[in-house]
Amino acid sequence: MPTIVKHRYLTRNDKREEYRKVFAINNIPENVRYEEETYREFREKLESRLAEYDVVFVCDFGHGLINRDIIKVIQEKARFLALNCQTNSSNKGLNIITKYTRADVFSLDQQELKLAFPEDSADEKVSLKRLSDHLGGDGWLTRGSRGAWGIEKDRIWDCPAFTLHVKDTIGAGDAFFAVAGIFAAAGAPAEVGTVMGNIGGALGANIVGNKEAVEKVNVLKFGSTLMNV
Repeated sequence: MPTIVKHRYLTRNDKREEYRKVFAINNIPENVRYEEETYREFREKLESRLAEYDVVFVCDFGHGLINRDIIKVIQEKARFLALNCQTNSSNKGLNIITKYTRADVFSLDQQELKLAFPEDSADEKVSLKRLSDHLGGDGWLTRGSRGAWGIEKDRIWDCPAFTLHVKDTIGAGDAFFAVAGIFAAAGAPAEVGTVMGNIGGALGANIVGNKEAVEKVNVLKFGSTLMNV
């Protein structure tokens, strides 16, 4: 099975330290097929090991690894499930988060929510509530420069973005999901996860090409600075 490789070609804004994508070249097989024995071993390992972990993060990029059988195993075995099901240029309309029926917490962006509930696309709060009910968990809707919403037991919080300076937004949503999900798994309410996730997103939006990880110490420093403003 070949490794999926995605190349982005960027240009820098002359006036601001910001980059934008000119075009992308993605090396993704049209028909993804895994060897039956390899896939069976993967599924069996999940079945035997998932319950050992306090929290399971699922980042489903829609490239064929996570099929219905794997989803079933994850949903049955994970003690605490944090879910992100991504829409990208190679799977748009095909990798919808509602193919899952259980998540303790979830995170998605506006396009992904619209694809999940197109009939309610005019009212994102209605769609977010429907998704929370469908998955049986709390979650977050990332909204770019407008920050993020968090939902917990029908209550929705609105949290602004925490940076005016952006270099590269690719990966910012993933950073949000990782930080917010960790706080949720530790027992923090969705409101706290929304704030901390936005901190992760702000840091991630200033790392070009995901060449560095969002570090714990930087998240805590950012949060401390916000609390002292």
